[in-house]
Amino acid sequence: MSCSTYGLKSVGSNDQRELIVVNQIHDRSANLYWINFNGEKVHYATIPPMGRHVQQTYAGHVWCSDNSYGYCDIVFVVQNNVEIIIK
Repeated sequence: MSCSTYGLKSVGSNDQRELIVVNQIHDRSANLYWINFNGEKVHYATIPPMGRHVQQTYAGHVWCSDNSYGYCDIVFVVQNNVEIIIK
């Protein structure tokens, strides 16, 4: 089942942050989505098995990741520079 973002929306900010997503799974990809200011998912990257993606973002932005099987891995709000590891 794809990620539910529970009504979360990104908020405007000038505070730049760096988001790193590491996919430590050997047999599936991870899809990274930004949840825009209207609460809509916007696809930003497909991270291959054992891959890594660096994304510039802003404090208060909402992101989620689901996998190539269609299951939600994580929904989160960026506050600081962050590294997310999908296991």
